[in-house]
Amino acid sequence: MVDLNQLKEDLVTANRILADNNVLDSFGHVSIRHPDNPGHFLMARARAPMCVEIDDIMEFKLDGSVVSPEPGKPYSERFIHGAVLEARPDVTSVVHNHSPNIVPFTVVKKQCFCAVMHMAAPVGRNIPNWDIRDKFGDATNLLVTNMEMARDLTKSLGMRTVALMRGHGCVVVGRSLREVVFTSIYTEINAQMLVKALAMGEVTYLSDGEIAANTKGRAGFTLERGWENWCRQVDRPYHPLAWDMGPGFSCSDK
Repeated sequence: MVDLNQLKEDLVTANRILADNNVLDSFGHVSIRHPDNPGHFLMARARAPMCVEIDDIMEFKLDGSVVSPEPGKPYSERFIHGAVLEARPDVTSVVHNHSPNIVPFTVVKKQCFCAVMHMAAPVGRNIPNWDIRDKFGDATNLLVTNMEMARDLTKSLGMRTVALMRGHGCVVVGRSLREVVFTSIYTEINAQMLVKALAMGEVTYLSDGEIAANTKGRAGFTLERGWENWCRQVDRPYHPLAWDMGPGFSCSDK
């Protein structure tokens, strides 16, 4: 049994962590699939992520329609989350962001954004760069504001973890809330490092084998270690998952 109130508290924490780590700012959002109804998801109302409180959390159907009492206006791009969760039963949580080191990679002609460090291995290789203009013309404001747009973006994502969005940002997916937060943070860090590396010369990216080995080895302990540390940084209560992390576990353990 999943404690729904605790899950909502974790969703609030995820918003704060992502804002603190330069992934979200006043905009962008994170969602999680409803644990008791896979055809629904939870996400905050349209509010700056660092300001999100538990009473801001809303429940949606996968088509983006609201099924819970409305505490306020929903995010206009909630359809991204619904479309990804609709197409990907393996995905539990979704982040859409405009992180500042990602956007430059969405507007260069030659695609060069891939994983360059082991912590960012789930970013992968051959990352798609979805361009809203290709199907919906050049009269949009680049926002994904309906299911048709969101499903087209989701097709571009495919079975990957990350898809770029031209002139906009990216979408990141995970099998858990902790995982999507972890991957989103290291996607942004990977972008920071890659910008520096490209300025220095030719880049050696992670190989397919290295990506597979690092991604497979991304155990719950690793995610929990990061989550505890980030909770402390944003002064949010830390609630360990139900599995045993061993005696005396703390984020300082090596």
